[in-house]
Amino acid sequence: MISVVVPVYNMRKYLSECMESLLNQTYQDYEIILVDDGSTDGSAEACDQEADRSENVHVVHKANGGLSSARNCGIDHAKGEYIIFPDPDDWVEQNYLEHLITEMEKEHADLSICGFYRYNAKEESVFKLPPRAVLDTKTALDRLVLPSDFSGYAWNKLFSMKIIQEAGLRFDEELRSLQDLHFCFRYFQRCGRIVCDPTPLYHYNISSGTSSFTSPITERNLSAFTAYEKIAALAKETPWPELVRAENGQMFERSLKYIYPYYWNKTNRPELLNMLKANLKKYKKDFFPNTIHSWRYNFMARVALVSPRAYYVLLRIIRKASGQE
Repeated sequence: MISVVVPVYNMRKYLSECMESLLNQTYQDYEIILVDDGSTDGSAEACDQEADRSENVHVVHKANGGLSSARNCGIDHAKGEYIIFPDPDDWVEQNYLEHLITEMEKEHADLSICGFYRYNAKEESVFKLPPRAVLDTKTALDRLVLPSDFSGYAWNKLFSMKIIQEAGLRFDEELRSLQDLHFCFRYFQRCGRIVCDPTPLYHYNISSGTSSFTSPITERNLSAFTAYEKIAALAKETPWPELVRAENGQMFERSLKYIYPYYWNKTNRPELLNMLKANLKKYKKDFFPNTIHSWRYNFMARVALVSPRAYYVLLRIIRKASGQE
């Protein structure tokens, strides 16, 4: 059986579409655990209505504790041999569960991964994953920490409850960002075989939760640095130092990403700017050897190293010229 854990916090307007797709699966041996994380918009009542609608649906109501807390609650209540974590503002293809479990069992794998669509209010596109492959631990971890190659989300991955329980794995409730990536890294470390098929079976609604390029920097955003630090610490425990360099490179990129909104929003937090500048200097040696970036991106990164404000001004000119502002 597959346990499908859906964390719900104030998602009433999206929940019915998500549930419709989950209740119409071609694979029938599953349970859906709706974890109401202290919703205040009527989502709690909507969850109860979904449970009345199908005997496969179970609801757990709890005080608000955040995404990781809700997922952990779902893990604690799960009865399945496998588990997956779709979000309530997304939806899935009818063969979402069947395809994932078929691939996993056929390859005797510890994890099954599918491709996905990225959806916003204007268009939907396929996130391009590499061709189907069965990966060993090292290859999978390499691809996990390179965002251009792999995705660290939990909703397009079917996990083994045996591995989760034996390792005592839970989502880190301290993190408010990149919880999925941190969880996946620890899970991947315990896998011998991972099957990845790029067939898109999941529809990721980026318009409902993704902040824009110019949105103010929040404490949730800054939690990403804590996540990267924790993953780098985990990487140091492996025999592959390149994983540490990859995570440090992510620290550089995240710092670079926040420079534009810092100036755009006229943020008056010198300590934040100093931290971003310090990260750029500290992790530059782990970023620039990376060959996945274009020469233009690397050039702009070098501008930011010399002058974050000059980087902002130059990037704003580029964005205006391309019609992005």
